[in-house]
Amino acid sequence: MINERDFPKGMLFSLILAALFFLNGCSGEDRDDSEAIPEALALDIPALYSTVDTITVLVAYVPGAEPFTGMIHRDIACWSVLESNIEALFEGRVLEPDVHVPSMLSEMERIPPQEQDTWTSEAIMGLAMDIWDAQPSSFEAEFFVLFLKGRFESEDGPDNRIIGVSIVGTPVIAIFKDTVLSSSSIPQVARFVEQATLVHEFGHVMGLVNNGVPMVSDHLDPEHPRHCTNNQCVMYWVNEGTSDMAEFVRRMIDSDSLVMFSEECLEDTRSYLP
Repeated sequence: MINERDFPKGMLFSLILAALFFLNGCSGEDRDDSEAIPEALALDIPALYSTVDTITVLVAYVPGAEPFTGMIHRDIACWSVLESNIEALFEGRVLEPDVHVPSMLSEMERIPPQEQDTWTSEAIMGLAMDIWDAQPSSFEAEFFVLFLKGRFESEDGPDNRIIGVSIVGTPVIAIFKDTVLSSSSIPQVARFVEQATLVHEFGHVMGLVNNGVPMVSDHLDPEHPRHCTNNQCVMYWVNEGTSDMAEFVRRMIDSDSLVMFSEECLEDTRSYLP
């Protein structure tokens, strides 16, 4: 079995970089304006940053699309990456919510096979509504993550490059496991890709970039809405600027910090006063 300890740090870095540039990374999906978001799955951004004191991440998966668990790199647990980045968005605020993120498969929900090869944003929302009985609250925010087989279906058809999507205006995220697994045959690389995508999509649903949370400074990429111009940020559009993304991945491997957001994005969420 291939293990990350078999690779020098520089080689592991190169493998992760190659995997990330093979894929687009994400797609923020708007709902049709004529199709109202169900109240139970409408995300209240102002409440998230003013009254919410508990954030809970709920994860469901179909057979064959199990999320990675265990360790992502030596002594770093996979799901501690997402948890650390959610906490970082609220650090220093008057109200810092308690964050609950599952870390073991037993804490996640196994759902029946869905028998479909492609997923639209409408199909993702439909499945989320079937699985979870959301109870809107001003004090607790629930985020729903689906791990699915198959690919995302864009306007141009199935897209083999999209790892994850977030449905704009909702707390719903989908990760496409087939795309994650195609990113690399090296487990540690695929684990990094999966967690980095989760952090990126959570950035979107939590209002970044200029997606519900106002910017303190101008760092919105005009070519890619909802993305950051800082190439050291996980919200940067990963399919552009090879040398820039190389530095971002190198920092994540070499640094003791798990936080993937840039100071610009962190300043936005930490300063936001609804």
